[in-house]
Amino acid sequence: MKFAQSKAAWYRLAAGSAFAVVLLLALPQRGAAHTSFFRWHTDEDFLYIESDGMPTHKMMVGITAWQQQVPLPQDYSGDNSFRIPRHPVLADKPLNVKSALFSGAIAIAVNGIPIFNPIKNDGKTDTYIAGELDDFGGHCGRSDDYHYHLAPLFLVDTIGRENPIAYGMDGFPIYGLTEADGSAPVGLDELNGHKDAKGNYHYHSTKGFPYLNGGLRGRVKLVKDAAVSQGLTTAIRPWLQALKGAKIVGFTWPSPNHYSLEYTIDNKSSFVNFWWDEKKNYTFEFVDPAGNKRTETYKGRPTRISAYVEADHGGNLIMKPGQSALYAWGSTSATKGETNVQIYKSTNNAAPENPVATDACGARSGPFKAISGRTGSAHLTASACQAGYTYRYTYTASNATQGASDDVFVTVAN
Repeated sequence: MKFAQSKAAWYRLAAGSAFAVVLLLALPQRGAAHTSFFRWHTDEDFLYIESDGMPTHKMMVGITAWQQQVPLPQDYSGDNSFRIPRHPVLADKPLNVKSALFSGAIAIAVNGIPIFNPIKNDGKTDTYIAGELDDFGGHCGRSDDYHYHLAPLFLVDTIGRENPIAYGMDGFPIYGLTEADGSAPVGLDELNGHKDAKGNYHYHSTKGFPYLNGGLRGRVKLVKDAAVSQGLTTAIRPWLQALKGAKIVGFTWPSPNHYSLEYTIDNKSSFVNFWWDEKKNYTFEFVDPAGNKRTETYKGRPTRISAYVEADHGGNLIMKPGQSALYAWGSTSATKGETNVQIYKSTNNAAPENPVATDACGARSGPFKAISGRTGSAHLTASACQAGYTYRYTYTASNATQGASDDVFVTVAN
């Protein structure tokens, strides 16, 4: 296994005759107040990209359709890193962003930031046309996770037009608007890709839709319409709704791990100031145009338990009082219909069989009604659970013809 980590501006990794990647580890746009986590390593089959999901440029400014999410670090590391195939293979049935890949990343930029389908998860809205993206083509999702929906063309100025600015989740590289010699690419297919003179397939960015790779030409495994080789996000607070009339006009970081976002409504400024400490306790301060302040705090970042209902990937977790976890689920069979959450508990770690109320041990967030989006999550807060009990969370999804269920067991230690 080859591992690399550095504060240098960029490195080139030659990982086989047909594969190379430029990874941006530090850029001057951020300033000294903030440092990010970013590293990569390889084995025979994959390039593993780890990061905190925080880019080096100013975020959020220019958004005119804002859902009140802000950029927070994500833990794309270890088993939750992005896994890019080093030897991509063309698929028999490519996936097009117009009809698939509405969940999760379709690529990852060489600065460690995920890139999503330019069409949002409703399957119809172009995020760029809707005004949801900032000056760099990015915004934050429901987990306060920053990601792009457009090609990060600004990276070309740093790494050069001869290098990829991103890699598809299928492993094929994505270049800027031109070939290495500056000429315009010709013969692009419906996914913005073509083969070079040596027969190697790659994608290009375009100024119009689909803006970058228009899908995945290579083989990739999907679960709930998302590539399984990507890092997953973790939310620390419930997701919010769009704030009508808001326009983001400012974004600063006055000190390490301390940010300030300014937005206007009817030309009056409000602020969201947010910061976190070394224990990952998060504080949000909301300041209205009159200077009135309101504060929200969230204690610690949850431990992630991931599961997919159909795949029976439920997990078991032992938690200590004061810890919290996020159980994320999805269904690849029951893609529409209703979902239900049933909570059980038992004493002395016996098999939980008796249904109970939430017992303050299952504060829920996420879409628990119709699951057309095929995702959901629940926050499990051990500080509200009873020590010495085991809790069983059963998730059931169903539609007219199919059903699936899965369990996760959480034991709260004494």
